[in-house]
Order: sequence, then structure tokens, then C-alpha cells
Amino acid sequence: MNRRKFSEKTIHAALGLAASTLLPTAARAASASGPAYRYPEHVIRVIVPYPAGGIADVVIRAVTSKMALMGSQAIVVENRPGADGRIGAEAVARAQPDGYTLLEATPALAVNETLYPAFKTRARDFRAIGAVGSTSSVFVVNKDVPVKTLKEFVAWARGRPDKVNVPNPGSGTTMYLGQELFFQKTGLHLTTVGYKGQPPGALDLSRGLLQFALLSESIALPMIHAGKLRPLAVSSDKRTRSLPDVPTVVEAGFPDVVVQSWYGLVAPKSIPVAALKYLKTVFAQAINSPEVGKQLESLGCQRWAIDASQFDRFIEQERERWASLMKSRNIAASS
Repeated sequence: MNRRKFSEKTIHAALGLAASTLLPTAARAASASGPAYRYPEHVIRVIVPYPAGGIADVVIRAVTSKMALMGSQAIVVENRPGADGRIGAEAVARAQPDGYTLLEATPALAVNETLYPAFKTRARDFRAIGAVGSTSSVFVVNKDVPVKTLKEFVAWARGRPDKVNVPNPGSGTTMYLGQELFFQKTGLHLTTVGYKGQPPGALDLSRGLLQFALLSESIALPMIHAGKLRPLAVSSDKRTRSLPDVPTVVEAGFPDVVVQSWYGLVAPKSIPVAALKYLKTVFAQAINSPEVGKQLESLGCQRWAIDASQFDRFIEQERERWASLMKSRNIAASS
């Protein structure tokens, strides 16, 4: 859901992996099905449901590049952006479940089946290979709003009914859902203004036309450093490298408002057992490597230490969480 952009130089640096000397142990795992079935025998595709160059694209390339080095077959990343992630997800759901077409999982996988009732691809149509990690967002106000904490903002906003404006960058985005979750927990009723994506709303916020927002760190940081926005709390449960002095929502007194953009790798649920075993093995080797850890840290992505089964459960919990919020708040797809 984030649209953080990187220069070609940055992307190349992030993906500049040293050749691995580790043996492709996962390749041997695929032999569990016997000589009648061998995996992998040709290139594996990973579909990213977002444009090239964004944070979702860069983090998965860092991991899959290392997976290819540690395994026995090339892995190619293919960008299939559009329709809030539905185009990419549907392409993988309709592909042969043979282990050669995989999907990068993001919050859209947990949100879209509720946000778009006609969309037939479901989170349960996939099985987790592994979780990469997450990036955080930050609750901010414009410089003229006289508050320094989330609790101060709640008190300030309650005294100004119908006079506090916030952006809606897209009904299925982590930023909008995070805002709505915060409003639900605090009982705030603010005026929402629709925008096409985060940047125009963030610009209006910095100009004083809006008062409050949840923004991705990549969008907010330049305006924070320029003194146009004031950070109140990061949306994660741990402080971030980019804003080490800004408290988390947990520290700010709102533990139920932890919201993050997360990334992982999934396969169609009917994938052969041997193929899934191979992919889980090389994924675990890649995500736990020091090289990938350093790359993710440089991109502001916190690496997760959970296995595939835990990631499956997490995706289902996210689906239930956001479905409940969307129904209770009457959230529908943006026009």
C-alpha cells in the first residue's frame, strides 16, 4: 500500500547481493516426492501487485534475490499493479498451483475481499511461504495545531466538532483504515476529504488545509524535517529508526491502534507439498541472512521472526480485524 519511491541507484544498491557460498540445501528437500516429481525445474515468478520502485517491490526483490542464490533456480519478479492489488492477486490465484507463480502478500490481501464484495479471490486461497516484515506510519498534525501528543489531539479535536479535517487517500489503504481505527477507539468524528493517494493529502496537510493524518514515514519525513508537520506517534509497537524520539501508539496510550504495512510471500493453496517445503526452506535461509537483514533495515523495514504457519494465522487475524472495522464504520471502496 505504500508507494515509497527509490532511485535506480538505490534499488541496485539494495539488491547488490554477494554471491552465496551456501549449498542449496532446499533443492534436496524437493526430492521428498521421489523421482516422479522434481522441483524446481524452471524459473519461478513472483507477482508484485504494485509498480516497480515502491517499498513493496524493493523489499520482496531483496529477499527473492537471496532466495535464488541459496536455491537451485532463478526467481523473477513481475510487477502487476492496478485495482488496489486485485489484478496481481487474481493472476496468481488463477495460475497453475505448481509452485512456479507466487504472490507478494500485503495488507491488500486481507482487505480486498471485504472492501470489494464482487472480488472472488480470498486470503484463504493462498498458503504462506514466509513473512518479510513491516514498515511503520506516523500520526501527524500540521504545525499550527497546538498539540504534541495523541491524547492532546483527541482533547483538542473533541472541542472542535466539524472543524477538523483529515485525508482519505483510498478506502483500502493502511493509512485510511488506521485513521478510522483510531477514530473508532477514541470516539472522534472528523471530516474526511477524499484524495487520490497520500501525496496530495499530505501536501494539503502541510499547507494547513487539513489538521491530522496517518502517513507513511516516507511521505511524512521530509515535511517533518522541514517543520511543516509535527509527529505525535508512530503506528507500530516499536520505535522506528527514522523517528527514534517519537513514541509508539502503545507508549502514547493507544495499544489497540497498532497499524503497519506488512510484506510476505504466499503461494496458491494447492501447491505441491514438496514445492512448498523447498520454498519455505530457501525463504527462511534468505530472510535470516545478515545481508537481507541489513538491506531491510536500510529500507525502514522491520524484519519479522515468525514462521509460515504464524504468518497464515496473522493474515487471517488481519482479515477479521479490518472486516470488522469496515462493517462497523460503513467503509466502502473509493469511487
